[in-house]
Amino acid sequence: MMFSRWLLLVGFFFLSSTLQTAPVFAFGMAKMVIKVVDEDGLPIENAQVSLRFQGGGLEKDRTKGETDKYGVFSAFGPSSDGSTGGGVYKNGYYKSVFHHDFYVTRLGMWQPFGKEITVVMRPIVNPVPMYVRDSSMKFPAFGSEVGFDLMKADWVIPYGQGTQPDFIFKIERQYDDTDNYKVKMTLTFPNPYDGIQVVKDDGGGDFNAGSSFRLPRMAPLSGYQSILQKHLSRGSYGRHSDRTDDNNYIFRVRSEVDENGKLKRAMYGKIRKDLNIYASGEISMEYYLNPDYTRNLEFDYKRNLFKPVSGER
Repeated sequence: MMFSRWLLLVGFFFLSSTLQTAPVFAFGMAKMVIKVVDEDGLPIENAQVSLRFQGGGLEKDRTKGETDKYGVFSAFGPSSDGSTGGGVYKNGYYKSVFHHDFYVTRLGMWQPFGKEITVVMRPIVNPVPMYVRDSSMKFPAFGSEVGFDLMKADWVIPYGQGTQPDFIFKIERQYDDTDNYKVKMTLTFPNPYDGIQVVKDDGGGDFNAGSSFRLPRMAPLSGYQSILQKHLSRGSYGRHSDRTDDNNYIFRVRSEVDENGKLKRAMYGKIRKDLNIYASGEISMEYYLNPDYTRNLEFDYKRNLFKPVSGER
């Protein structure tokens, strides 16, 4: 009976739209099935799901509920644009999010009706304080190698107040105008076991669904490269950039060796999103440095060793 009433309501909206000279949206009912699992693929019961079927940031615009013993929560509602999304919450886990765009309606229902999305929730295990900074830095000396101190978030002396060159940057820049330039960034390291490696963004679950804590919990022991280069250019051929949306990085710095030349200890960290260069020669990065000499990359966002930042993991 309830579903029949919804179909009548949908029919009314379609009839109303035909009376308008320029309808903007297709109206229909959307249904989503959210399956919530842990990192091992096991269902999570009693996870709180908040789902939005169409635009609006108020509580009245959201459908809420809990997953059952199979980790499933389903809901349907009217949507004028087919754009849906929401979040999943549970104590002891990082928040997870999901999003899906429907594109086709049939008989007043967005297709596929009952779209199932799997969302992975990652447990909070051992978050630790870190040095966290998200900023852009103007490079002080084109063509020269300049060290950057991660603990002081500054270039090393004489270009800043830093004392430890964790990262060594070199920027080579040719700039004629906004349509003709070349910029090359080279990143190297001062110690034999220092280095960096790319890690792809993956929070688990379906495409456009996953945990807010998206990178590995522990830094790997191997796979670090001693050099990283990035290029940016523009000219008559068009524009070239090495930037990749799903690139992130894990790095190892301040490495120390024992009497046999073997790695004794080091500091580990990560860069969320790509490391970017600009035509101006600026560098931007969002980095996390764990100073406790463990490989733990799980950041306690309430304990930034610089200043508190909201929500970074």
